[in-house]
Amino acid sequence: MLGKTHFSVGMAAGLAICRPQSIEMLVAGTALAGFGGIISDIDVGTSGAHNKVERIIGLAMGTILGIVIADVFFHVGIYNRLMADSNIVRIITGISVFLGICIFGMKQPHRSFMHSIVALFGLSFFVYMIFPDVAPYFGIGFASHIVIDALNGKREKLFWPVGKGFTLRLCSSDGIVNNLLFHISNILILILIFTSRPILFIVLNILGFLQR
Repeated sequence: MLGKTHFSVGMAAGLAICRPQSIEMLVAGTALAGFGGIISDIDVGTSGAHNKVERIIGLAMGTILGIVIADVFFHVGIYNRLMADSNIVRIITGISVFLGICIFGMKQPHRSFMHSIVALFGLSFFVYMIFPDVAPYFGIGFASHIVIDALNGKREKLFWPVGKGFTLRLCSSDGIVNNLLFHISNILILILIFTSRPILFIVLNILGFLQR
């Protein structure tokens, strides 16, 4: 599937399963689910698709920047939540190993290590070390990538380093199924965000203020 589809499906899956209960988790969790949904495809650089890798890195950096902007300008409490659950040593260690795994994954063939259960649990663990509360969102986003990639023709080495890989061969990576998944997941994202507990709480407070 295309990168934008993985990003949207990752966010929709994270929101649907984790159901954030606070504004900081709504922002950070949604972002990390989308990030988890695209990070697998950093291995496409080994097949010559360098532009796609650059787009993935750009999306990842945009995701992080969006979280920072939301916290700095709107004071949603992400930094306070992060430091309450972690510390500087854990954060530096987690980021360092996470990046090390990604660099290793970039050098592997497409749909091998970075599309495996080993990578899913390994990367999710180090996200947990950095920021425990968002690890489930990241893991669900990552898992959604593996699931929808299995629908098309190229094999995924789920049990890397063993086995020949797995595929269902039900559709192409950029056809009608990709488009449907992209549009349906975007609709779900909007529904899940606007019906989430923190957004409903804000809306009710605004309505209460206006009725005074």
